[in-house]
Amino acid sequence: MNRMSLASKLLVTSVLAILVLSLAHAQAPPQIPTQLTLGLATEILLANNPTILRERQNIAMARAGVTQARLRPNPEFEVTSESYPLFESNPGPFFQNNELIVRAGQPIEIGGKRGKRTRVAEQEVEVTQALLQDTIRQLKLELQTRYYRVVLAKAELELAQQVLAQFDEIIRINRLRYQQGEISGLDFARIETERRRFFDDVVSAELALQNTKTALLELLGASDLSAVFDVTETLAFRPLSIPAEQIQEQALLARADLQARREQVERERRQVAVEKSLGVPNITPFFGYKRNLMDNTVAFGVRWDLPLFNRNQGEVARATARVDQVGYEVKRVELAVRSEVLQAYQAVQAEERRVRALESVYVQSARKARDIAQASYRLGALDLIAFLDAERAYRETLRGYNQALFAHQVSIYQLQAAVGREF
Repeated sequence: MNRMSLASKLLVTSVLAILVLSLAHAQAPPQIPTQLTLGLATEILLANNPTILRERQNIAMARAGVTQARLRPNPEFEVTSESYPLFESNPGPFFQNNELIVRAGQPIEIGGKRGKRTRVAEQEVEVTQALLQDTIRQLKLELQTRYYRVVLAKAELELAQQVLAQFDEIIRINRLRYQQGEISGLDFARIETERRRFFDDVVSAELALQNTKTALLELLGASDLSAVFDVTETLAFRPLSIPAEQIQEQALLARADLQARREQVERERRQVAVEKSLGVPNITPFFGYKRNLMDNTVAFGVRWDLPLFNRNQGEVARATARVDQVGYEVKRVELAVRSEVLQAYQAVQAEERRVRALESVYVQSARKARDIAQASYRLGALDLIAFLDAERAYRETLRGYNQALFAHQVSIYQLQAAVGREF
């Protein structure tokens, strides 16, 4: 007996330990990998973002509404005692000198009330699921934007470090020239002073990279907002070729918020049927026992409210108007979706033109001018001011190019969000 008891205790302890470990693992914050891809970031977002987790509870609550709608009315039970001569001098035994009535009844819903309200509750689940997908659509766009802000900040830091390294090489050359007496101490001091601007660019870029990473970790629901990781995507030009008319039609079919409005229309139509059924009173059959002093009798009957005046006309009219109201909302959202898709498409086209122009003309010209200026300055054929102007022009052009690549990529993600599907 003791062995069985010990074995049972060990089994219970092991089961509890497994449950505790499983619960701890389920509630553990996400582990951010050192190399974070956009696809992996999306998976972490869907699994751990607090907003998505909160919205998923709306589905659980909507399903609880379905469970509640399927329930039948509770039975009625009544016990009544009458005619006991309480104020007489000798009322006698209580259970012999009173009328006792015991009655039980079961309300019966007619007019299909239970089935109709169940269909309304089931439709509410569809609405809630569509709203969750719309929340995910918006958060995925926010994730893609924040992720590529990190990519942009990383590219900006690399550019700033590259420019600073090139300028340090210029300082090294001029230090030798100063030591050989080829330039004055004033000119060399001016060169060293100019380095501060390029150094400030590096510090600002480092801060921007840290802040964008923190913002991304916050969206992913990470507990450690200072976790060390690196993004794997790079700024690259990926032109998009898709007709505007085609994506507008796709948006009308794929947009989750529009689908939620359409589901709401169906829900309100089903609610009209529910309100009409509520105008039909329920029937309550009952059966009882009555003891009148020394006589025992049986009572039974049916209770039914006569629908002479109140047939729920007001709520039926309200629900009917609600159907029309939600229908107009569907039309409004359809127009808004078409407009949003068209504007997003036009933004993609504009950003593509900007990137192509920078690639074909401005970046090459700025790089060529910078290389010529560096070579001329080393040979002493160009003064310091002209060299610094060429260096700044190159830096600003490259920064503008990075910004254009970022804006173009984000505009594609905004177009995908406007359509409601990925290309």
